[in-house]
Amino acid sequence: MPIPFLFGRLLQIEEALVSTLLARLLAISMICFGAGIASAAVLTVSGQITQSTDDGTGPAVNNPSLNNIHDQDAYAVMLSLPGSITAPGMYDLTGANLVFSVPSALASESSFGSINLTISANGIFDDISLLGCLTTGSDCSLGNQLDANFQILAAELNSQNVAATGLDQPHPLDLLEDDGVTDLHGSISSYSYTSASDVPEPLSTVLVGCGLAAMGLVRSKWNRRTR
Repeated sequence: MPIPFLFGRLLQIEEALVSTLLARLLAISMICFGAGIASAAVLTVSGQITQSTDDGTGPAVNNPSLNNIHDQDAYAVMLSLPGSITAPGMYDLTGANLVFSVPSALASESSFGSINLTISANGIFDDISLLGCLTTGSDCSLGNQLDANFQILAAELNSQNVAATGLDQPHPLDLLEDDGVTDLHGSISSYSYTSASDVPEPLSTVLVGCGLAAMGLVRSKWNRRTR
């Protein structure tokens, strides 16, 4: 076989290997980049249900799982948001992820559109108000919303598992559904805030895995090339 032909064929194989390598490295980098963007801060409020459909409100129609909730059930409200919350102010968090859940009842609500968080300085305390408008029902102002009002020490705004005092008694947590026909109440006793930088483990694992995958891919291609 003529040498020029062999040389040309080798160049074609080399170019194909390089193209494949670059394409796979690009795919890996996109996965890693996406994992980095997915990181978010998390604000959590928890307490106990003090009024459920057992007390005559409802029954829930738009979200029937709420009918499984009973008084004294433990609940949690988790807000996952981009960026960070570090000081008093008004935060429009529309597009963030807000979830109300009662694990023992296998019940949850996450159909929230606009989300607003207000933190007001009050001496050594911060008064916090969270409002999430549901996308079900007629309108947020007509009884389709979740609101939570509570107070924590200002120094613990960025802390985890700290005591919280419910405001707007007797229902510091209020979940209204079905245009106000379903009305769940809850106490608020605990608050946690975890910044994106404080939750590095899953993201770090992904990034390390991406690095190893890229190194393995390069090594594999190099071994094939030198055989």
